Amino acid sequence: MEGRGTLEVLARALGVVARHETILASAAFAELAELLRSSTGFFHLAITRSERPGLFRVLASTRGEMESLLPFRTLLTSSRRIYETVYVSASSLIVGELDKSATELERQGAKIGFGSYAMFPVLEAPGGNVIAALVVAFREPNAVQTFDVALFTEIAASIGPSVARGLLAGQRERALRIIEASGDALIAWDSEGRVTDVNRSAERLLVATRSELLGVPIQELFGAIPIGPSTGQRLPLKTRNGRLLQVAATVSPVQGDPLVFAHALVRDLSDIIAAEQDAASRLAQLRELTEQHMVLLDNAPLLIFRLDPESHEVLYLNRHAEHLFGVPASRALSTPGFLRDAHVDPEGAIAFEEAVIVAKLGQVMPAYEARLRREGGEPIIARGTIYPILSDLGRVVGIEGILLDVTSERAVRSRLLQADRLATVGMLAAGVAHEINNPAAFMLLGLDVLARTLLGQQVKMNAETEEQVRQLVADLRDTGRRIVDIARDMRTFASPPPRGDRGRTLVDVGRTIESALTITRAQIVEKADTDLELSTDLPLVAMDDGRLGQVMVNLLVNAAQAVSEARSARGPLPGGDKVRIATRVEEDFVVIEVEDTGIGIKRDVIDRVFVPFFTTKMPDVGTGLGLAISRTIIESAGGTIAVESPGRYGDPPCGARFVIRLPAHVPEDDGPESGAPVDDTPRRRGSVLIVEDEVLLGKALADQLSEMHEVSLVTSAEDALGRIARQRFDAVLCDVKMPAMSGEELYRAVASRDPEQARRFIFMTGVGFSPELQSFLAEVGAPMLEKPFPLRRALGIIAQHVAKTAD
Repeated sequence: MEGRGTLEVLARALGVVARHETILASAAFAELAELLRSSTGFFHLAITRSERPGLFRVLASTRGEMESLLPFRTLLTSSRRIYETVYVSASSLIVGELDKSATELERQGAKIGFGSYAMFPVLEAPGGNVIAALVVAFREPNAVQTFDVALFTEIAASIGPSVARGLLAGQRERALRIIEASGDALIAWDSEGRVTDVNRSAERLLVATRSELLGVPIQELFGAIPIGPSTGQRLPLKTRNGRLLQVAATVSPVQGDPLVFAHALVRDLSDIIAAEQDAASRLAQLRELTEQHMVLLDNAPLLIFRLDPESHEVLYLNRHAEHLFGVPASRALSTPGFLRDAHVDPEGAIAFEEAVIVAKLGQVMPAYEARLRREGGEPIIARGTIYPILSDLGRVVGIEGILLDVTSERAVRSRLLQADRLATVGMLAAGVAHEINNPAAFMLLGLDVLARTLLGQQVKMNAETEEQVRQLVADLRDTGRRIVDIARDMRTFASPPPRGDRGRTLVDVGRTIESALTITRAQIVEKADTDLELSTDLPLVAMDDGRLGQVMVNLLVNAAQAVSEARSARGPLPGGDKVRIATRVEEDFVVIEVEDTGIGIKRDVIDRVFVPFFTTKMPDVGTGLGLAISRTIIESAGGTIAVESPGRYGDPPCGARFVIRLPAHVPEDDGPESGAPVDDTPRRRGSVLIVEDEVLLGKALADQLSEMHEVSLVTSAEDALGRIARQRFDAVLCDVKMPAMSGEELYRAVASRDPEQARRFIFMTGVGFSPELQSFLAEVGAPMLEKPFPLRRALGIIAQHVAKTAD
């Protein structure tokens, strides 16, 4: 192109640039490209910008086949040669023919007719930085050798400020779009502190439109003019509807803008503050819960520990260790082999070591129980469980365990076992008592008949023979009563503990001691003499039925064993060994003393004799529960039990002396006692029905009562129902325990038909007064005779029933 033509094209090109704000605008670039194409005939024209070495982006481009190869805005791959020549050296790059070193972009361009190209640097200002490149592409190889390089060099130099304006405008437009689309509010104000601009987020936050906010004093929004620069300062923000918010504001002063003195990027912190408050509340709750859990773990009867899997030494102990072992946790942690050595018995230490070895292999051994020593106290019984801590790969990284104090649990188990055994013995004793009492009652009634017959006027015998008969009958009667007493004492001692206050009764202390002596006499008689000092006017005491007998038997057995041990060690005392039982009244208490001349109790263990499982006896002789249970029984009745050793016997004194104090029962009224004599003289002969399944006893009782009354005898409750249906009786003497239908069931059947006849029932039993029987008698108000009973007692109650009929 000739020089004049070149100047004309350049002038026209500069006019295009001058008419548009930026040559990067689509219309401006298209107009420039059309002008240059008509004079040059290029294949493609573009303006590109380097992002960094090897990468560029198309800012403007002609449309056509090259548009797919150089898409608008896409980041594309370039070469280092292009970057260093055009963007670093600010020199033009002329590529006449593509060679083997062509970039991937050049090779792809060649496929669609891209033969040669030239790139001209675009400077921001003369002598400034390269901000872009003007790219001219031709179809023919070496076509760049013939086109006007000077023209494109001038055009590239002239469009620099226009490209810079375009880039800056793009930046501003992008910033505005980002600000408008941002969730954060932007508020700008002038030097007088009045709002000059806001974005849409600010409109939503302040609940007002842009026009409503313009000119509003910034103090009305923030309470004061925000100070900047600052980042994320927390400020109060008052919305136009009066709501007060907490916001985070990043304040930036602005230089050179006549309308904006500063602006603030504002973020509503309401949700964040609410979340922080919620998190703080949850954290406080978590801390409180953690503290509660720590207190719970430290105070529960549970020791938690961690062992080193290699050395087996203790790495961690919770604070309960101080309570469990009686030593500071720091001392336990610093003592080698502390937990192993804490086991009292060798088998316990072995079980601990085996559990640790099994845990080291990644397994868990069943829990074991062992005695653990406590500093300054009695050993406790603990249940230990040791288990491994495994990594995700199954490797043992730690060994942990727990030791649970089960001393009380073991005591409860032992007590339950003992109670179960006593309940079994009680049931057997009740059955034995029933089987003994019925024939014993028949025997005693028969002895009464025999006595009246032999000693009657019809039988003649000399005085000596008569005295022998009287003595024989008396001895037989005493023997029969002794059999009955033994059965009753066994039943009383072996009765199971009552639940609640149902079994609490008034107990005759003297009678209970005699029963206990009956049971333990065989153990005492060969070792010691019994010295009784029993008061005859002792008041009754209120306690669970049979429990005082259990305490007395335990003390007497202990006394017999202590005497036996002493005799083995030093032989019998010159005056003979003794077991002394004494009772007396002190103020409002009944005092019971049990003293022996046995081996005594050592001073260093006397304070522990009432501790569960503490015993000085061999394992096959004692469990260490007898005295502990005895104290529980006495204290549950409101009393006390104490021990001193030596006692008062011997010279010097020896043995042990136990003293029991029980509150004396104070009668609520002075009414007649239930055992008071009963008038057995009938005003008239009455009709009496005897219901007794023991045929011999029923016949003997009928024979005795028939002397004063009209007596009918049946041997089953079913037969009694039939007789009562046909005849009314003044008294129904009914056994409680009978096959098929019991006495209680018979009573309820009669009461449903004839309540008046049911009120004439008198019950008999040979199995004692169980809680259920006592409840039944209290409900119906019927009298009870315990077999064997004195005939006069039965006659007296029958006379009262007959008198009611006469009245």
